[in-house]
Amino acid sequence: MKTTSFAALFLCACGGTVSTTQSVQDLAPERNSSIVHVPLFIRDASGHIPADSSALIYEVRKGNPVLAPDGHQLTLAEFNAPQGRASVKCVQQGTHAVLELTGLIPDGVYTVWNVVFRSPGFDPTFANLIGLGAIGEPDGSHNSFTADSSGAASVSAITPGGLLSVFGSIAGCALTGEFEFHLVGAYHIDGQTHGATPGPDGTYVEQFGFIFKR
Repeated sequence: MKTTSFAALFLCACGGTVSTTQSVQDLAPERNSSIVHVPLFIRDASGHIPADSSALIYEVRKGNPVLAPDGHQLTLAEFNAPQGRASVKCVQQGTHAVLELTGLIPDGVYTVWNVVFRSPGFDPTFANLIGLGAIGEPDGSHNSFTADSSGAASVSAITPGGLLSVFGSIAGCALTGEFEFHLVGAYHIDGQTHGATPGPDGTYVEQFGFIFKR
């Protein structure tokens, strides 16, 4: 797995500033409804980043078609349909993230990942990427969910401070302890989750994300 994959799309910065002098108890949840649709890990039949909403899409790692659970190949319009919001709050146990989503692939299997950057945040060289791993426990036991038949779902998990499941670490309170972090949703074409990692190349594709930056 390429450890830079989840970070590569998120070129904008969203979210507010949180004073590092505040205690965990004082911090209000930070909410973000500016979902990012991920384009760089999909291609059309000609091998280009798709622009036509009706284009059938393929993931880039192995060139596999991105299939829905019912077996049909997704169009760009279907892939870019997710909407929703993410809420992050620091609690005594770590960083509590809640995602509420619609427009997902009906009955699709998903996982959510922390992507952490040091100051000054994301850049195309990935020089500032310092952590990547499942939200929740490092074994990936809390970061998965399945969308319902209408494409709606929610997930809630507390990531403790410390080592992340793929590499690097995250602060006990990510809102104050990290300069920038992203919550990135991956769709699993194979309908399976793979614990602490997203799985083998060709079995998943990053579909959406939310950015938090102080």
